[in-house]
Amino acid sequence: MQAQETQTQEMQAQQTHDQQTGVNDGPTRQSQRGGWLWVSAGVLAALVLVQGAGLLDRTAHAEMSVLNSSYSLMTTDGGNDEIVVVIDSRQETLMVYRVFNRQRLELLEREDLGALFTRARTRVLGRP
Repeated sequence: MQAQETQTQEMQAQQTHDQQTGVNDGPTRQSQRGGWLWVSAGVLAALVLVQGAGLLDRTAHAEMSVLNSSYSLMTTDGGNDEIVVVIDSRQETLMVYRVFNRQRLELLEREDLGALFTRARTRVLGRP
């Protein structure tokens, strides 16, 4: 009888020690960890399938484009307003305009194409 009490006390002491130190979390804790692992694996698999099917791809559509000997012009939808992109090959510049309500034109950005391509090249090659 005393041996059983001693054994019970030792088991209780071991369980208390394990709970305090987190050494043995038991099968329920381990199954919860495994469950989250399966959930995350499922989410990753779904993302791979969606990306592989091309459901998240967005393509740019030019509404209209015009090519002249020295100018190239392209329009595209900019949400509430139209966006007009002009390339001047004589001055080697890129200009981006916004058209408000088909009445007013505002210059958003003007870039030197040489400098633009130089910056892009340095970013790709990893140089500052």
